[in-house]
Amino acid sequence: MKKTTYAIMMVLLSLAVVMPIAAGGSGERDATGTIGQLDPDILVFAYSPVEDPAVYEEVFAEFIDYLSEQLGRPVRYFGVRSYAAQVEAMRAGRLHISGFASGSVEDAVNTAGFVPQTAMGNENGMIGYRMAIIARKNSEIQTAEDLKGRTIPFVSESSGSGYFAPRALLYEEFQMLPNQDYDVLFSGSHDNSIMGVFYGDYEAAPVADVVIGRMHAGGRIDDPAGWMKTVYESPLFPSTAYGVSDKLTPELQQAIKTAFLEFDWEGTQLTMQWEQEDRFVEIDYERDWEVQRVIRRGSKSVAEILGE
Repeated sequence: MKKTTYAIMMVLLSLAVVMPIAAGGSGERDATGTIGQLDPDILVFAYSPVEDPAVYEEVFAEFIDYLSEQLGRPVRYFGVRSYAAQVEAMRAGRLHISGFASGSVEDAVNTAGFVPQTAMGNENGMIGYRMAIIARKNSEIQTAEDLKGRTIPFVSESSGSGYFAPRALLYEEFQMLPNQDYDVLFSGSHDNSIMGVFYGDYEAAPVADVVIGRMHAGGRIDDPAGWMKTVYESPLFPSTAYGVSDKLTPELQQAIKTAFLEFDWEGTQLTMQWEQEDRFVEIDYERDWEVQRVIRRGSKSVAEILGE
């Protein structure tokens, strides 16, 4: 892998900034606002960057109206087009409430004073996904350590759960290095990796677990219970985190969090856009984002050892 690929990996895993983990950020971070003293007459909300922000402005319209009513002031939707712009807007005090995609949360916390409060979920808590290393039931492979000396089909060099996560976690937990303890090839997609294990072309493969269910539902593979076993499963990868700027007063921060947690999704656009979720649930940043920090650490270590 060339240095340019490693640079991309660092961006994707939010490795650009390594600062102390603190949900409220640091008062030395930014001179453009005072921590805990901002009480705007108009609040600004943004969802994470998407190709067409106007679509999500409509999706969140009912929720924005609800927030305005609950907080006793107008809340305006701001359509951001890049993660850098989203982080900078919060750092500068122009963005007050936002949903940051999972991979950008650490940068938002450490450089913009983002305070993660909630995520979308259901009665069982936050909904995310896991990286699973799967094999056929009749395989000799029983644990991740049994992958030593074998070939692992990663998805592609840009895949989070199909490349960055397994590469980092295999090193962090089992001290296994690519092209030293196991050989590497690329399948091109999660679907190809799963199909390869299903048909016996691959002995095992790391994939996003949610893709397995989708492929079974689509009739592309048999019921996994009949042919597949999971030899390794990662902690839950968190979803988009919703929260506030630490510049807001503590009272306003708490009022926003309460409003999120008490919002009734029934009959709203949110339920149509996110069919598995039906509420906002409270999150614990240090606990829920630990897997991202482990992957960051492991990715950096592997790259340094291999001279990438």
